[in-house]
Amino acid sequence: MKRNYNRLALQGLQIDDMEFVEQFGLNPDVAYTPQINTEMSNLMYHKNIEQMVNNGMNESQARSVAGRRRKQVNEDIKKLLA
Repeated sequence: MKRNYNRLALQGLQIDDMEFVEQFGLNPDVAYTPQINTEMSNLMYHKNIEQMVNNGMNESQARSVAGRRRKQVNEDIKKLLA
């Protein structure tokens, strides 16, 4: 059986990496590797910027906020993988 590395699976939920690949259009090569979390955090970073700009925030500020969120997510995932 392949090990799932997506954040939710690392937190104990029964979610297969391929579900993330299919739902978010990720490269299937990242499934069952820790790289899936990097791909997801980068995808969400860009989606967050887009959403914040659409809600009226300037792009520089949106990048800053999204960057802090991505950094926190990546730190949380490192702890889960430790």
